[in-house]
Amino acid sequence: MEARIIALEEFAVDARDRLARIETRLDTLATKADLHRELHGMTWRLFGGATALVGIVYWIARNIR
Repeated sequence: MEARIIALEEFAVDARDRLARIETRLDTLATKADLHRELHGMTWRLFGGATALVGIVYWIARNIR
């Protein structure tokens, strides 16, 4: 019986260490809010770039002969 208790205590220590490492890794991952904010920023940058290209092509069409 004593050997089983020692084995369970060792398992509990090992499980605690593994959970601590998992929690550390999860803390470094991006959250849903982080992903939403980055996607929103990328969308507006893409929209701004497309608008600039349309403006440049319009200027070229009107002024270059």
